[in-house]
Amino acid sequence: MPGSLVAVLGVVAAFLSGLSIAMVVRHRRRRHARSELADALDDRLAEALGPGTGSHLERSPAVRRIAVVDADAESRSGPAGEGDGSAGEGGGSTDEDDRAMLVPIVRVDLETTDAPGMKIILEYVADVLEAIHPELEARDERVHRYDVEFTFGPGGLIVAGECRRVSVAPELAARLLEDERYGAFELRRDVERADRDDDSPTALWDDCRSSADRH
Repeated sequence: MPGSLVAVLGVVAAFLSGLSIAMVVRHRRRRHARSELADALDDRLAEALGPGTGSHLERSPAVRRIAVVDADAESRSGPAGEGDGSAGEGGGSTDEDDRAMLVPIVRVDLETTDAPGMKIILEYVADVLEAIHPELEARDERVHRYDVEFTFGPGGLIVAGECRRVSVAPELAARLLEDERYGAFELRRDVERADRDDDSPTALWDDCRSSADRH
């Protein structure tokens, strides 16, 4: 009897060990996939909005991170928490993967003392979306929303600059690319309208989120 118990415990321990190893490998693969995706998006942003492209930016916009939200939690209880990109890969086969949706977070450093007018802000937002949305569509990634962050104002050791964001639903990003009559002006109109809808992920000129924020 003791020998049988030891054998059973050994099998259980081996199973749990194998499961842990598989989870670690899966986690690393996901992080690598997110890193590779961020690099591809950065390349597109540099090509479209980097110095010398007429964007008037001193440096290219860059992906700050790619967060992950649980679509089921979003629909059940409203705002969902952002993950660190370790949950879900587009096209995955598990329930967890099927629920996971991405939130690409792009930062634009304006290098100005004050924020420019909303017309210019939405022009930058439109340019960012036109640059990165095709890459995510080509990879068949599920996007919950795009967060385009803008930093401006004095910054230093004592005073921190400001950071504001415009969050846009992927449907609006797709329309920018599919409808030649739909541009920054129309995008601003729809973002302003959706910003008043509590059920929409769209937001206009809200404070930037930290990685610990829930929404």
